Amino acid sequence: MYQVLRGGHLTSVLSIGVVLSIAFVASAAHAENFAEGARQATAAGQEALSQNPSTQLADYAAAAEALQKGIAREPGSAAAWMRWADFALERFRILDLELRSAQSGMAVVLRFEAQGWHSGPETREELLRQSATADPEQQGIWGELGVEQVRRGIQEEAAATLRTALERQPKDSWTLRLQAVTAAAEGNWRKAEDCLVELGVRSRAVLRSAVKAWPKSLLPHGSAKDEVLECASEDSEACLAEIKFPPSEVQDSEEQLFAEERWEQLAAMPEPPSELPAAWFRRGVALAELNHCERAIPALERGLDTGAETAAYWLECCYASEAERATARIRALGNEAVFHRVRGDFLVRVKSDAQSATEEYEKARKLQPRDAVLAERLAQAYQSRGQMDQAKQAAREALALDPRRLVALRLLASIAMSERDYPGALEFLNKMLAMRSNDAWVRVKMGIAYAHAGQPQQALAYLEPLLAAGYPDERGALHGMLAGVLRKLGREQEAQIAAAEANRLSDLFQQHLKTGLDDHQ
Repeated sequence: MYQVLRGGHLTSVLSIGVVLSIAFVASAAHAENFAEGARQATAAGQEALSQNPSTQLADYAAAAEALQKGIAREPGSAAAWMRWADFALERFRILDLELRSAQSGMAVVLRFEAQGWHSGPETREELLRQSATADPEQQGIWGELGVEQVRRGIQEEAAATLRTALERQPKDSWTLRLQAVTAAAEGNWRKAEDCLVELGVRSRAVLRSAVKAWPKSLLPHGSAKDEVLECASEDSEACLAEIKFPPSEVQDSEEQLFAEERWEQLAAMPEPPSELPAAWFRRGVALAELNHCERAIPALERGLDTGAETAAYWLECCYASEAERATARIRALGNEAVFHRVRGDFLVRVKSDAQSATEEYEKARKLQPRDAVLAERLAQAYQSRGQMDQAKQAAREALALDPRRLVALRLLASIAMSERDYPGALEFLNKMLAMRSNDAWVRVKMGIAYAHAGQPQQALAYLEPLLAAGYPDERGALHGMLAGVLRKLGREQEAQIAAAEANRLSDLFQQHLKTGLDDHQ
């Protein structure tokens, strides 16, 4: 999974200038089609995203650095900020799709959403609890859940979570934060202060975060307050900055600094050599914890193989944060049309809020009614909301402005397939195939459409070579369709072989599902 997250299918971001998605976050579209909406690329980013397999592992990091340098050269350029926002949102979408394909990855997505990047009805406590259940080994997850439970006054659940945190992750900073708020809830101010001081010894940034989120109902009354709790009462960062904590006794070992979450010390160390991904991962986490996302992103990209879900979590947080920052900057620079388009992308990709995204795209279209990209985006938003008539109309408007809009063609083909309008689907698929003759997705869909349209010979011409070449068929449905086509052509022996393979793949899929459920019960 992490190789795909790290450097797989780099065609998806080759054109980082205005790289667009085929569908929204829940789409399972193949990665080779992710760049269909792209039109231009910055020279530096294009070079960084080389297709040379030997350089793919560092490409996302190099592309991020190239785009950041572009902003540094022209901080007042809305185009430079747009390119950065587009890159961040596309990379976020790729990471999110991959994370959602595995149980442990979904735990990361739920935890990310619990940070406020979520438009659904679930509370932060519910999201954290679901995340902990999906992957109980996530660093700090139990302490983070328990702190939220204390904040919500769910003391019994918080006490049980604290026991789990102390058992699984006794030295984690989130466990220390949970111990502090639990002690305060019990009126044990001395213990609460000691825990907060220990946090400050490790990282002032973590302490500031803990104090900023400290429940106002858990502050001591009267004048008998210790230093950190006094600052919490005053809600003053300047107060915290004046506190002198005991000096750290930890040596300069990078691994030890990471283990004890001493982020400022770790971030201050020199950049590691390029061939040490584990060191880049640790550096990236430290920078992300300190809210230096623009510096954290390249480091985390270089350490993604080593950092796995933890690195992916921080990359999602940082890409979302940077996209939001870029969007605000675009608006401040006065480019309203680009602002509404990028804001719509942010809402649908990060917040999964297609309704609000639709409103943003509509505002952008009013400002730029001849922009095919905006019509295409609006079509996607309508489709994700189930408004198929409006989706088809917007997609056709996009094609009227630019007949080569592959995203619009794909959307119309997909809707036609779902409506069993196979001749209509074939019309759009043939147009796509004329532009991308080797597109495997298009060829498979054509095979399916021909099969449903009662043209088995044409269906066979598309399905058989793709499946023989290893086209993904996780559930065996395509092999089952191939078996049916072969039977219609009187090739019973080959049909039985295809049917047997369909059954084998289906059984493997069901077994995989059962194993996954058993592992997390």
